[in-house]
Amino acid sequence: MFFKYIRWVLPLLFISSIFFINQRLTTGCDICGIGGFGGSQGGLKGQSAFSAQTQKKNQFSLGFLFEYQDWKHNSPLKAHEQHEEDRDGHARKSDSVYNAVIGYGVTEKLTLTLQFPFVTRETRQVEDHDFLGQSERSAGQGDAIAFGKYRFYDKLFGATAIFGVKAPTGRTSETDKQGERFEPEEQPGTGSTDFLFGLALNKSFGRFTVDGSVLYQLKGTGTQDYEFGDVIRTNLMGAYAIKERGEYPGVQLLAGVNAQFAEKDHENTEKISDTGGTTVFFSPGLSSQLTDRLSSSATIMLPILQNLGRDHQEVDSNILFSIGYNF
Repeated sequence: MFFKYIRWVLPLLFISSIFFINQRLTTGCDICGIGGFGGSQGGLKGQSAFSAQTQKKNQFSLGFLFEYQDWKHNSPLKAHEQHEEDRDGHARKSDSVYNAVIGYGVTEKLTLTLQFPFVTRETRQVEDHDFLGQSERSAGQGDAIAFGKYRFYDKLFGATAIFGVKAPTGRTSETDKQGERFEPEEQPGTGSTDFLFGLALNKSFGRFTVDGSVLYQLKGTGTQDYEFGDVIRTNLMGAYAIKERGEYPGVQLLAGVNAQFAEKDHENTEKISDTGGTTVFFSPGLSSQLTDRLSSSATIMLPILQNLGRDHQEVDSNILFSIGYNF
């Protein structure tokens, strides 16, 4: 049975593998695992920018997406020494993003989605030598995201075009305990207007579904004359339904590979050597269709490859939880 459908799975694998192989691309610190767009499966599947699925015509949906990123420990003293050398060093602890998501099915093929994040970033002081290692926290409204998905093909498999914009609505003036303004990577917002373009595909084989996507984010110049590098995100996710579809509560086992790539950041048009790199995650999880209207999911993203620029701080793990309701 598997070999009968392998010709449809291979194109999805090929799309992701193109970017895994290209190590010349280098991940901007404003995303570094926190995508801000949700996963490809689960409670926000119809609203997610990574999913080929669209909502039904005139269907209105509300969702909540929580994203948590834990950073590997980086010595504040080491990061301080980098700053003394006019390099980009950080001792970040964690990032949390709380997203309110609103979706609407304009037609059976076109879905529009708005996403409003609230961001908190925990870090350690690395610039002021007198307070080196002191815990710091920035929090505030993040950059709002608006995107549309148009399902232009739905026969042998599903294919959806993705287009959108990230507006500079986030807070960019947060200060540390000494009253000094946080650097752009540590602010809740970026101050830039970004544009999104992508393609998502999916194919079902009975209880098994495969989703694949590629999303490109074109970055603009943001706060403090800082420009994060353009980002490419690729996802390949499989879902197996334990129960027959339409039986509630339904449970799906999830497993996939997610990759993030970006060009190096620039400050005052100068390239920053300690930014950039490639991160590839293995992402197991569970999703549940609790009723025909209510669904949820939980995924953990574990890095299996981090090829980062110079002394860029590495990610330890990411956790995503979502819940959504269709009206």
